[in-house]
Amino acid sequence: MEQLIQVNKPGLFLSVQDLGRRGYQHLGVPVSGAMDRYALIMGNRLLNNEDGFAALEITFGGTELTFKYDAVICITGGDLAAHIDYEPVHLWETIKAQQGQQLIFERPIHGMRAYLCVAGGIQSEMWLGSQSIFEKGKMGNRLEEEDVIKVGQVDGGQSSLRALRRDLRPILTQTVTLRVIASQIESQFTTASLSKFYQSSYVFKKGDRMGCMLEGAPLVHNSTADIVSDVVTYGTIQVPANGQPMILLADRQTTGGYTTIGTVISADHWKLAQMAPGATVQFEKVSIKEAEWLQQLWQQF
Repeated sequence: MEQLIQVNKPGLFLSVQDLGRRGYQHLGVPVSGAMDRYALIMGNRLLNNEDGFAALEITFGGTELTFKYDAVICITGGDLAAHIDYEPVHLWETIKAQQGQQLIFERPIHGMRAYLCVAGGIQSEMWLGSQSIFEKGKMGNRLEEEDVIKVGQVDGGQSSLRALRRDLRPILTQTVTLRVIASQIESQFTTASLSKFYQSSYVFKKGDRMGCMLEGAPLVHNSTADIVSDVVTYGTIQVPANGQPMILLADRQTTGGYTTIGTVISADHWKLAQMAPGATVQFEKVSIKEAEWLQQLWQQF
């Protein structure tokens, strides 16, 4: 018997995401994948899935799904007021969903993106070794009404229900501090601007899976905002001629021609994924050594 989930309403943006496609950036193909990798990995681990199993990424809410089989699931990431047949669903815990039950994500309470991980993982078409949907690159499309999603079989049966320790659950707020490794070309900004960048607050105005735009005190370049195109990554902070920082995210381009001031460290990517418009953002400079230590700390869980 096939294990299926039906999309009744997709909401703003419903997509299949795993840990992305690596090894193709030299061809201009970004890694993409889950915006909040921590949420995806932890959801999979609670279900005894492999870390890279695909899940559904739900953005903002307005999503309604029906289970066509008896499922074991885990919802992680942002709180989008999820409920099953009007019973609220606890995040970061594995639960059972019965055939015929509806799972609804209403609206953002805290954060912007939730992840529906299922025992066995989502099964879907692959592009360059990944199931991650990357619309701008013509690698699949967001899920739409009446789409049917296949779920993999569980080997050896499902273990007892589990929950993530409270101290490992991210606290989502509208005031975010992002730790940054300085760019090798930060000297292209005035000394006053560099000081301003780390002492001022910025407001998250708008964004998508490609990047987010901030607004605040303009930064000033010593000469021009343009550079010879250089490598960019998830978390790279570009500053165009208007002086307003832009942070590149999962579906960003692989090179960019704007001056960069720094890069948000990997351990803080979940904050970028969960920022909502209107969030207040501050930056804190850290060393590469500190960033590596923080990444190792994150990876041990």
